[in-house]
Amino acid sequence: MSEVDPAAEIIEERSLRVPMRDGVALSADVWRPATDEPVPVLVCRTPYGKEMAALLAAPAQLAGAGFAVVVQDCRGRFESEGEWTYVHSEVDDGYDTVEWAAAQPWSNGRVGVFGASYMGNTQWLAAVGRPPHLEAMAPECCSADYWAASFGPGGALRLALRIGWTASVIAGMAPQWGIADPLLDQVRDSGLAVRNAMVSGDAAGVRAAKEDARKVLDDVYRIRPIRDNPLWHGRATWLDEIFEHEERDDANWRRINPATHYDVLDLPAVHVGGWYDIHLDGILGNFTGMRQQAPTARARAAQRLIVGPWSHWSPAVPVVGSVDFGPAAVLDVTAMRQDWFRAWLQDEPEPGWAPVRLFVMGENAWRDEQEWPLARTRYTPWYLQPGGGLGPGEPGEDAAADAFTHDPADPVPTIGGRLLGVGEFAGPYDQRAIGDRADVLAYTSAPLAEATELTGPVRAELWASSDAPDTDFTAVLMDVHPDGTAMNLCAGTVRARHADLPAPLTAGAVYRFTIDLVATSIVVPAGHRLRLHVSSSSFPEWEPNPGTGAPLGTDTAADLRVAHQAVYHDRRHPSRLILPVIPR
Repeated sequence: MSEVDPAAEIIEERSLRVPMRDGVALSADVWRPATDEPVPVLVCRTPYGKEMAALLAAPAQLAGAGFAVVVQDCRGRFESEGEWTYVHSEVDDGYDTVEWAAAQPWSNGRVGVFGASYMGNTQWLAAVGRPPHLEAMAPECCSADYWAASFGPGGALRLALRIGWTASVIAGMAPQWGIADPLLDQVRDSGLAVRNAMVSGDAAGVRAAKEDARKVLDDVYRIRPIRDNPLWHGRATWLDEIFEHEERDDANWRRINPATHYDVLDLPAVHVGGWYDIHLDGILGNFTGMRQQAPTARARAAQRLIVGPWSHWSPAVPVVGSVDFGPAAVLDVTAMRQDWFRAWLQDEPEPGWAPVRLFVMGENAWRDEQEWPLARTRYTPWYLQPGGGLGPGEPGEDAAADAFTHDPADPVPTIGGRLLGVGEFAGPYDQRAIGDRADVLAYTSAPLAEATELTGPVRAELWASSDAPDTDFTAVLMDVHPDGTAMNLCAGTVRARHADLPAPLTAGAVYRFTIDLVATSIVVPAGHRLRLHVSSSSFPEWEPNPGTGAPLGTDTAADLRVAHQAVYHDRRHPSRLILPVIPR
């Protein structure tokens, strides 16, 4: 079906059948200028429905800028035929779609790919197939490594992301699959309410809808065993695959990871994300990997990185969590895409962007840089001290360890951070209530004598012990205001069995755990303090470690084991933060 909008001079074509190499037809909608001249094509492939993607992709505006825009349902999703599989089918389907777009009579054969989140994954996976007509990319907030997308840098299952996402995907397809399930109906309805509130721009409505969705999903998160959750109705094959391939270096992920293929991807790319984006590690990794490994000098020089204060997929919103970063924080994504693809597909001058553009929180301003991490960074250790102190002074010889108990049935609640889920609130929030729990250790610095900028990678090195055969340790870095408000900056976790340690752990033995907090950028004012929370859970961000050492997802509620933990900070066990201090 074709339709011409005479005011905009745009032709819209709906539900075109795009043939794949195996005979399956995928459904695509097309927006293109009403002209006889062939034009370059932009492709966005989505598992979330073409209509939803079009609300965010602004295809008519891109068509008005001289591009044909193809928005396609992934295999097995909505109007497309076939059986959907997480990431694997996107390589061949992405290749075939790019080449189909290049061959259309309204195409001049030059194709770019764009989109955010899973639509960023489909870009990388199409690129892995190396279609000859693909010339440029604009991946936003997406992974570099599909193992880390599920397990994070430290190896604990991203519970809200993977289980909440699985519930949402199955709920969205349940009517088409003939599944009748009241809980799935609630998941689907709550997700639609969140989406509609976000599209309307009603901040109060978004909060109310998310709170309702969280109540629904909280029951889903707590079902054990996770793997045999009857809510999946046998459809969550991707979740089975994730559980079966829990090892970081598993070839199942390695062969399709973007990171595996940087050295053959001769493609300009603009990488976009936020300091509170769940995939920040992947965004930074994709930029640095392509900058170092892309096969030509042209491609290495044609990488751009933009990092704002945002949570996942929210560059049009200045309020992140409980902080209003001001109008400067808003990024016009459509204008960015137009400028980028005009340069690479329409041969217009490149936009005058620095290689790296960062939003520095605290100053709430953008700054151009030439590399990531910044070459002038001074990586500075701050040590955990007796009595809950934190600072640059090394610990004493005989400081006693700090102990706490981790009960997986009563995990520490997640408040903000790099969190993703239909009912979750990401970004910076006051963490004081968390610090009052008995299972959270708090280490706080003296007030800063001068403003201090932290921009770059952050990690914690903890010397710790546990009486469980497997356990987690978490770390949250905060900016503590003079009034006591403690705003989270970055966080991470590590699971012992993925930390290159003996398995099972030996009770009483002290091990060094390295926790990747990924990165941040903030100027912390004089008079503020830094604080580190250490614990063993953050629910529902991460699956609470059951403490049994059993295969992932097999523990029942009756199997959960309380773990007794200790964190050491003496001369032989100097637990510390490594902070990226930028001279000012």
